[in-house]
Amino acid sequence: MKNSQQKSLSQQNAERNGVFRYGHPKGKLKVMFLGGVGEIGKNMTVFEYGDSIVVIDAGMSFPGNDMPGVDVVIPDFSYLVQNRNKIKAVLLTHGHEDHIGAIAFLVERLGGKLDLYGTKLTLALVENKLAEHSLTDKVNLVTISDKSVVSLGDFTAEFIHVSHSVAGSVAICLRTPVGVVLHTGDFKIDYTPLGNEIMNLNRIAEVGKQGVLLLMSESTNVEKAGYTMSESVVEDTMNKVFHEAKGRRIIVATFASNVDRIGMIIHLAKLYKRKIAVSGRSMIKYIETACRVGQMSVDNDIFVDIDKINNVEDGKLLILSTGSQGEPMSALTRMASGEFNKVHIGSNDTIVISATPIPGNERDIYNVINKLYRLGAMVVYSALEAVHVSGHACQEELKLIYTLVKPKYFIPIHGEYRHLKQHAMLVEKLGHKRSNIIIPDIGDCVELDNSVFKVCGTVTSGSVMVDGLGVGDVGNIVLKDRLSLAEEGILVCSVAVNEKGRVVSSVEVASRGCFFVGDDHNDAMVDELKRLLTEEIYSALRNGKNVPAVKSAIQRTARSYFRSKYKRNPVVLPLVLEV
Repeated sequence: MKNSQQKSLSQQNAERNGVFRYGHPKGKLKVMFLGGVGEIGKNMTVFEYGDSIVVIDAGMSFPGNDMPGVDVVIPDFSYLVQNRNKIKAVLLTHGHEDHIGAIAFLVERLGGKLDLYGTKLTLALVENKLAEHSLTDKVNLVTISDKSVVSLGDFTAEFIHVSHSVAGSVAICLRTPVGVVLHTGDFKIDYTPLGNEIMNLNRIAEVGKQGVLLLMSESTNVEKAGYTMSESVVEDTMNKVFHEAKGRRIIVATFASNVDRIGMIIHLAKLYKRKIAVSGRSMIKYIETACRVGQMSVDNDIFVDIDKINNVEDGKLLILSTGSQGEPMSALTRMASGEFNKVHIGSNDTIVISATPIPGNERDIYNVINKLYRLGAMVVYSALEAVHVSGHACQEELKLIYTLVKPKYFIPIHGEYRHLKQHAMLVEKLGHKRSNIIIPDIGDCVELDNSVFKVCGTVTSGSVMVDGLGVGDVGNIVLKDRLSLAEEGILVCSVAVNEKGRVVSSVEVASRGCFFVGDDHNDAMVDELKRLLTEEIYSALRNGKNVPAVKSAIQRTARSYFRSKYKRNPVVLPLVLEV
């Protein structure tokens, strides 16, 4: 028994140093990208060797303007479904939606028990999501911490603490039979972080000295020179805001996931003897979750129900709110629009938006700021004061990680194509061979060992749209119809015919988003369209046409009329009722 234990420990130490047991079948490591490259969000990478698959992250992204009605977008899991029996685990780098937002959909699709590895806060956030889908019994949640090492089939994974804008973030050192892969996750190098330990650069340097075959490094902020500012800068600015807002009510909107920043704001409220009201379901949920796992410690007496804030003087109240991105239904947006009956904005309010607009959200958040100013509030946001810093590494930090690791191969991840290209150019300037860099597309399968590094093919991939309870049932044709409806409106033309093919009702025309009925000009237009449709319907029936042919005639006539007379192209829905 003692010898067996010693052998097991020896083997673990060997694996930690990148040495694998003798007799292991030769092969190549495959890395497949199901998301997170060529796009922002939807991060998901698959590692496969022999009969073992390990997945890093399963994130979602938000729909673009060309996806009306879609709630979220997730990766295509087809490859994982086809290889379900090979999957050893899903490893999670941190708890942001673009890294864990698709977990519930993945668990539901794969079926059976799935092992999920992550830090305490990350797994607590995942557990919340799984509970909403009644899937908590379908997973094994395995809590890890800095320097944790786990064996997963042909892989050994080590977790290394990094700084980011959510607590409990890690990089993953994946030891494989062909060599070591270091996946940075999202990170920044912050020497004065709030509440977190400093990023474990020592361990990353040690891994680099042992030899790294492949570095996969995030690229979100690669276009920015220098270093990302420390989170402590935000604390200094917020302290100044609190000091200058004596006698005024303070409202702070920030990312609910940034629990360290929220903890800092709560600490300042206590320091300045302010009660705290929390507005927004996600904000409440994150605070409760962070407290439950020990990531945040708060005195419950400091909180006041949002319904009772009128009993608290303005100068003794802080409201923590969602809506830092101008989301339509968020608390801050509703306050700015006068639609939040619990909070009425006025001239005695100092409102801090502790975030920068995510690309695509600029117009929404600036509209909110404009409305807040119109209501008389003082607004503090990132263009004016350092009330927000990024959680992503800038160029000098990316250079430092690369220099510490000195990999043989390099793949930039987590960014649009321009970010990945800039990151590739950055490491080239540090002396990395261009032939040892691959900029992947979604679906690419990269094959590598010590002598081979190439894209060997593709796997099924893409974007799966979630709309309500429907997953994947909305495709390009449906989106095209929705865009047409949004841009041109819909025209419904109906008529009734009997079994002998005779018209037994007048033609009726109804419209939504096409023209306004009741205007004299439009009423005349409807009458003219009805006349043209009636003539076309009678002509089709006289020529012995069937119901489908009559529908086509209605559609063709209505489209032609609007196109020629008004340069419009509404969606035409013909209804022929057989009575």
